[in-house]
Amino acid sequence: MNPRCPKCGGEHVQLTTEHYGHGCLWTVIFGVLYICWRFIKYIIGMILFAIYDWWAAILHAICGKGHKWICRSWFSNRRRTYYCHDCGHNFSE
Repeated sequence: MNPRCPKCGGEHVQLTTEHYGHGCLWTVIFGVLYICWRFIKYIIGMILFAIYDWWAAILHAICGKGHKWICRSWFSNRRRTYYCHDCGHNFSE
């Protein structure tokens, strides 16, 4: 189900995923802090997966509902951006 454009209310909306990250110079300058942050981020993501996502997926499967994995968005570096074909407005959820 595609969302509606918040500007014009049009339904002709296309999803695009953009990968964002940092360049080599940023990694050289802040490399140690960046590696520590990535390590902490993955630990938090694994704890989130073990405590919430796994149990919520089981409960949603029992109830017959779909489950949106929270840890998936935590691990990916992709931003979901929508493009409206009617007015040309870019927006994200």
